[in-house]
Amino acid sequence: MKLYDSISRDSVIHEVFRICGANENNYSIRDVVARVNSALDRYLHLAFGADGRWPFDDINETSPPIDTQDIVSGTNRYKFSDFTEKILHLIKLTVLNADAVETKLIPERIENLSDSFLQIYKSTITGTPSHYLKYGDFIYLRPYPDYNETGGLRAYFNRPASKFEFATCTISQASPAVVGITAHGLLANDTVMFETDGALPTGLSVDTVYWVVATVSANAFSVAATLGGTAINTTAAGSGIHYYVETSKVPGIPTIHHPYLARHAALPFLIEKSLPQVNQIKKLIGSNNPRDPFYGGDELAIIKFFARRSKDVRNIITMRRKLFR
Repeated sequence: MKLYDSISRDSVIHEVFRICGANENNYSIRDVVARVNSALDRYLHLAFGADGRWPFDDINETSPPIDTQDIVSGTNRYKFSDFTEKILHLIKLTVLNADAVETKLIPERIENLSDSFLQIYKSTITGTPSHYLKYGDFIYLRPYPDYNETGGLRAYFNRPASKFEFATCTISQASPAVVGITAHGLLANDTVMFETDGALPTGLSVDTVYWVVATVSANAFSVAATLGGTAINTTAAGSGIHYYVETSKVPGIPTIHHPYLARHAALPFLIEKSLPQVNQIKKLIGSNNPRDPFYGGDELAIIKFFARRSKDVRNIITMRRKLFR
């Protein structure tokens, strides 16, 4: 499912509307997007906890969840938040030695150190780091590195889902209007929706889905009101900061779990409006707590999916050999 597809209506947002008996007029697309993002957070919490040796990663990502910092000779303290990626859970840290050979660092806890921190992590002991200690927002290495290495400190991690985020853009007063944003990645017939903290240029409206037209470049695009339609002209400049979200984007989780996002996003609306289908949706969403009256459902199925999926081809071959002996 895409986030929104007005042609097929086979989308997460349309499923939310069907569950709630709602539409854009009484459940704004902006609110649904926010709650779909909340559902993605919950989904990742379940997936990370059950996934074992193959950590879950959003399929919309274009690079592996690995980030680096440069190792500087004589420096053993590195700020964790200086990694450019958003790190939810650190899987392991490694270093490259002076010959660019990678080795895994052994983690330590400050309460388990056999001597004082200053004694064990002292600057007089130098070489290739073999241990690390994370304390607060800092990573300490020992021994102190006695060499420089670009990208020498490497983090392997779990990261947040690729959410449906509103990106800042410019919109010209022109015929047609041009939306400017660096490396937007959109293609013709993708769909977007605009928001603003001021007023959009005349000719465009908030909470309305538009189609990207064929005249698209790497850093700019125009939009039409219908699929295959004419690019929209704007007749006044508007004001404030403008944003857009790609509504044709597909959630980066297995397609069999897309209905979970819709149910999770629908539930707050059902509760707010005291609608009769609340308990039915709660039961479908379910819980992984055996003491919960809604035990089972989507959440237990998600956990089982990640707990049981194949983690290593060699294990599969071994199991097959055992079965056919």
